[in-house]
Amino acid sequence: MNARTRITLRLFCEYARVDFDLAREFAEYGLYPAVFSEDDIEIETRHLYEFRKIVDLHRTLGINKEGIEVILGLRKQICDLQEEVEHLRNEIEELNLHEGIEEPETLKRLGLLIEVEDPFTIPGDS
Repeated sequence: MNARTRITLRLFCEYARVDFDLAREFAEYGLYPAVFSEDDIEIETRHLYEFRKIVDLHRTLGINKEGIEVILGLRKQICDLQEEVEHLRNEIEELNLHEGIEEPETLKRLGLLIEVEDPFTIPGDS
């Protein structure tokens, strides 16, 4: 069973000293997931940290909701790219382990090792 805990936005705003109208505006704009009812707005407790970050961006830097949306989008892109880089690093490590990249035969096959004849031997001399 997937139980989710919610808190009313009005109650959290009182506790966190956040303007309710501002929080509602951000929710209506879609900056964080919220559940709207006739009486109030609810937010899942797992999204409270995200909500606080949004409010902090607005309070400390004076960023409007459109700017916050851009920042959140860029932050998600950065996280996605970091995950992709980590995935690619793991794939490279895996290939290195499985390919035996240090072995001369593998290096030859990949075209990374070229055999050079000994310049000090005389051809046909055994």
